[in-house]
Amino acid sequence: MISHFLRYKDIVLYRTLASLKSEARKNYLGYIWFLLEPLLSTSVLYFAMSHISGQRGALAVLVILLGMVVWQWLEGSVMLSSASISAKFHVHMQVPLPKYLFPLVDIGSNTIRFAFAFSIILVASLFLGAGISLALLWLPVLLFLQLALIIGLSLIVSIGVTLVPDLRMLVQSLFRMLFFVSGIFFTAERVPANLLPYFHANPIAVLIEAYRAVLLHGRSPDIRLLGFTALLTVVLLITGGFIHNHYDKRLLKLTNV
Repeated sequence: MISHFLRYKDIVLYRTLASLKSEARKNYLGYIWFLLEPLLSTSVLYFAMSHISGQRGALAVLVILLGMVVWQWLEGSVMLSSASISAKFHVHMQVPLPKYLFPLVDIGSNTIRFAFAFSIILVASLFLGAGISLALLWLPVLLFLQLALIIGLSLIVSIGVTLVPDLRMLVQSLFRMLFFVSGIFFTAERVPANLLPYFHANPIAVLIEAYRAVLLHGRSPDIRLLGFTALLTVVLLITGGFIHNHYDKRLLKLTNV
């Protein structure tokens, strides 16, 4: 897959940029929506949680905004990828491209959207959070780890939904459930001690806490928890690669297209 990707990387880049431009043209505010969407979601959650928990101020906003943006990168990428292959069946029938290229295009476009919002958080954290610290050296590691997690999940889901379209509703329901238990609008300190092992079994919860540790508190993330997340990510990548390699040539026949 790596050798194939290097051959087709220009196609992925072109389609990613074309997808972004097409989406921006559909809205009057264009690229501004890439920033407004997480800000609007954060404002609603902040209003609700500030009245429930009593926590207010710029740091409380950053806690929720960081969780929201990181979450939307994961959920948005996987959900877009889930329909990426079936939506391009007309292309598959004309050009025998590897099927994994199509979820990668959706991941690429959503990653650029994420970068818009994350850059604002990064600047804000330098003034309102931990500022410049050695912990920032962990940031590329966290970004790469989450990207790898997204790719692994998307490879599996994209094939699964193509074979069984109803799985998309199941995946959507799972994400809706995970939204409330992944620490997006609360921190791990608020999780009861007996539930912490289950909370930390969720890789996106671990990543959100890691981002907060680095950007808001200037400390290194929990290496043990990141190690578990990295191991799970490797398993997902290998599984996704195997599934795509297995179904790539026979997918059209299996779906009766």
